[in-house]
Amino acid sequence: MTSVFFSKQSDNWVAYIMNYQSFSFLLLSRKFTSIFVGISFIINIFPAFAEVKPQVPKPANRTTKAPSSGIVFKPRDRKPASENSRAGGSRGCAISNGIPITQLAPQAFIGKTASTRPMFAWYMSSSQTVEFRLFELKSGATPKQIGEPKEISGTVGINKLKLPLDYPELTVGKTYLWQIAINCENDVNVNRAEFTVINPQSLPKKQSTSIEGRVNYYTENELWYEAFEESLKVANNGKLSSIASKLIQELAQSEISMKSEADIENVKNRTEYLQKISAI
Repeated sequence: MTSVFFSKQSDNWVAYIMNYQSFSFLLLSRKFTSIFVGISFIINIFPAFAEVKPQVPKPANRTTKAPSSGIVFKPRDRKPASENSRAGGSRGCAISNGIPITQLAPQAFIGKTASTRPMFAWYMSSSQTVEFRLFELKSGATPKQIGEPKEISGTVGINKLKLPLDYPELTVGKTYLWQIAINCENDVNVNRAEFTVINPQSLPKKQSTSIEGRVNYYTENELWYEAFEESLKVANNGKLSSIASKLIQELAQSEISMKSEADIENVKNRTEYLQKISAI
């Protein structure tokens, strides 16, 4: 009996252990299943998040004009021009758009250049032959003409003339006057502007490689002739670039403050012409 009872108890105990192991295995399987499902969910979800990239806004359409808000021409050293720079008459000259021949350079004060062969520029509203002359100025002396007068075929718009090679190089430290004139109906329209040549070695080193940067460099050093020449390198469908337009506006403003009672009307008219040219 005892052995039978013990045998039955052993069988029951073995069954109990087997049932317990089956139950534990079932619990463990469920845990593994949950973990597996969780890992699968994370693997499937996270790539989706990884592929979501922030939307970068597209740049706005840019205009063809170069920025010019930083262009400033306010020379500190503005020595008034002499009586030699007074413009001549233009009573008989017809003006198609209200703008007569106009020098694009300082007239009320003496401009500056560091070049011994600067570029001269002016505006014309009609195609005409222009006579160019160059003079050396000395205090108390009659202006001395340099080279021979040169006739140039002027065109409508901005006209440019680099000092020709048949003229001698200019001398550092000297002051000059350049003159343009046109004949019209028994009258002559004459424009004159004075400038001095400074030593380029006295200038700080030029660093900028952009056109606007170089223009700023020249205006900061009061070199109108180099600044305007540089600004004309920017083409804009046959019109003035925004840099050149801003420079002409700055020139007009710089001359307003130089006006005297005797020249107030001339400066007022010239300022108006410069503003119109800057909008062309």
